[in-house]
Amino acid sequence: MRAIFPALALFALAACQPAAQENPGQPASAVTPEPILSAAALQGEYRLAGIDGQDPDLPEGVAVSITADAIGVPGACAGPACRRAVLPHEQAIKAAFDSPDRVTRTPANGILIEGGGRSITLFSQ
Repeated sequence: MRAIFPALALFALAACQPAAQENPGQPASAVTPEPILSAAALQGEYRLAGIDGQDPDLPEGVAVSITADAIGVPGACAGPACRRAVLPHEQAIKAAFDSPDRVTRTPANGILIEGGGRSITLFSQ
C-alpha cells in the first residue's frame, strides 16, 4: 500500500514563507533555518532522517517521494483499508504533511517539516 498526501497545502505554505534573516555576527548554530520558498525546491526523493528531533530508530529506511501533485510514502498505512495499526513514524509523517506550519532547510541541507504538533526531517536520497 502507498500513502499519498495532497501536496498543495505544503507547497502553498512553502511559497508564502518570509526570507531568512541572517546575522553575520551569530555563530552558525544560531542562524535561523533557511525557509523553503518554492514548491520546486521540495520535489524529489528523500529518506526519513528524524521524527520530532530524534533519530527514527527504525529497522529499515523510510522513503518519501514529493512531486508537484502528491507526497508518497511507499508501504505506509494511511487509512482504514490498512490491515494493521498505523505505526508511530507513519503518524508523525501524516501529521507533519497534513497541516504544515513551517518548511525549512536545515544547516545539514535536510528539509525540516513542522506541523500538526510533529516534525520530520528528510534528507535527499
